[in-house]
Amino acid sequence: MQRAASEDMAASTTGANVACDDTPTPVKSEILCFITSKAALMTFDDIVKVCDSFYRKDEVVEARSILERLGVDMHKRRGDNMLRITVEDITKVVLNPKHKLPTFYATDVNRLPPVDIKHVDVAAILAELQGLRSEIRSMNHLQAEVIDLRSQVNELKQALSEWPVVSAVAADVQGKSLPNSAANITVTARSESDGDTKSAVSFAQRAGELRSSGMSEGHRRRKSGKTVIGTSVNNQRITSVKTFRNVDIFVSRLHPCTVKEELMDCVDTVNGDLHIENITCTKLVSRYEHLYSSFWVSIKVDASVLKNAIDVFLSPDAWPSGVLARRYFVPKNG
Repeated sequence: MQRAASEDMAASTTGANVACDDTPTPVKSEILCFITSKAALMTFDDIVKVCDSFYRKDEVVEARSILERLGVDMHKRRGDNMLRITVEDITKVVLNPKHKLPTFYATDVNRLPPVDIKHVDVAAILAELQGLRSEIRSMNHLQAEVIDLRSQVNELKQALSEWPVVSAVAADVQGKSLPNSAANITVTARSESDGDTKSAVSFAQRAGELRSSGMSEGHRRRKSGKTVIGTSVNNQRITSVKTFRNVDIFVSRLHPCTVKEELMDCVDTVNGDLHIENITCTKLVSRYEHLYSSFWVSIKVDASVLKNAIDVFLSPDAWPSGVLARRYFVPKNG
């Protein structure tokens, strides 16, 4: 009796183990978890495209090894498109209902591509919102300028609408007196706004006042003050700050063996009485370096003699026969 009970207990235990063995153990794999969860929501091509562009080669190879350990026959691809073809093979295995695969799970959520509303990248959205806010704030001053321009346009329209149509003008506009017969002539001008009548003499006087004050109707101009630069050599109580400018020259069609020192000696030869603070020569990359060489010559001079320096160093007599020289403009990117 006891032997039969023990045999029944052993049979039940064996059956429980079989039932537990029938349930596959979950396997950790982010790429397989993504493919199995999105197989019913995305097309085959979209899944392959996302996985090919998001996952690394080692992750794809690890997923292939997991399927091989589960008993799936996988081909080892080679070549330039190895990653994409391997992803296609993995996706075909997952979509094939004949293969009984376990449940795949992911522990690193960052390795799940955000492809729907459930996986929205909140950090990217916040970055976009911050960029939009900065652009909107930078446009506030444009709105103020548009309002100012609109008010100026309205004032100009109003001034033009009140401008009378004069058929005869008799007044002293620029300080020149007209004959008495013309001075007594008055004309009637109708304004579009109020229809008042104005005298041509009063209108001419108003125009003369505007011209004398440097203003026009609906617009005012301010005269800038006169600016002078001192040239006195007797007053030496104070001194000005010296400013320097660079005369940049592009020199080409030189012998391939030309060196920087030869160009510096050439500049020193033609400078004459011109004082030079510094000379910098930089060899440029020529298209055909075995045929000719090119240099960028930067000559630092006082700002007061900049024009004279340009005339001296860009004259044909300053350079040997056949040498090409012209102004050199330094690129903005350096």
